[in-house]
Amino acid sequence: VLYLNNLPFINEKGQIFYPSALHQIQPKEFLKAKKLSRKVTLSEFEIDPDEWKRLMDENGAVRILEGGKKIVSKDADFYDKDILAGLTSESQKGARAMQNILGKMKIKTGDVTLLNRMKVLAEEGKIELTGEPSKGWKEFEVKLKSAAPAESETTPELNVQ
Repeated sequence: VLYLNNLPFINEKGQIFYPSALHQIQPKEFLKAKKLSRKVTLSEFEIDPDEWKRLMDENGAVRILEGGKKIVSKDADFYDKDILAGLTSESQKGARAMQNILGKMKIKTGDVTLLNRMKVLAEEGKIELTGEPSKGWKEFEVKLKSAAPAESETTPELNVQ
């Protein structure tokens, strides 16, 4: 077992950093980290099936790692806040929207998950999708649903003399 979380690595510039994803770690740094690996203990081996059963019982749509070995189930709408924060009231291509959303997300996910949630948000009336999302990110545009314009009350004109 090798826990990479909270383990410092050296980047291309020789600076120490804490990666948030595996692709940020240079291959030569993996070799150094491998020296820190250890065997799975008997207690860990016994706890893991219980942990898996708990996760299956929760049956959450999204599972995230919350430090150490703690995996937590979340609802399907877990990423909705990030999606809505990455969109504006101006139409933008799906690829641009995905880039904005993924760039700002703290807990990353894949583009397919984002697209599925965008479709659900569109069905709920929170965002507008125009084009063909099923054909790819460049084939549709997305924007926040604009609020319905309030009906203006007509006030009679007063003729003051």
